[in-house]
Amino acid sequence: MELGRGLLILATFLQVGSADANDTDRYTLPPSKVYIEPCHREALLLHPGVIEKQQMLHRHGYFWVQYEITVRDGSEWNLLCDLATGSIVREQKLIDDAL
Repeated sequence: MELGRGLLILATFLQVGSADANDTDRYTLPPSKVYIEPCHREALLLHPGVIEKQQMLHRHGYFWVQYEITVRDGSEWNLLCDLATGSIVREQKLIDDAL
């Protein structure tokens, strides 16, 4: 009986150890989000300011990140970046209707 329990504990330990060994790069972003940092940089290069809001979008197998940026002159911009390429695919200046 003791031998069976010892083998069970050893088998459990080996399974856990092998599961960790197969996890070669645990902190790598999934392919759908690899370009999130280049998107962030590109958005701030186009419109230097403060990112007020960042939202991940996923539709029909495509991934984007949407930024709302307030520029130093007070204008606000919406930008959409394609996470498959890391490029900005849409930018729109928000207009203040309070005038």
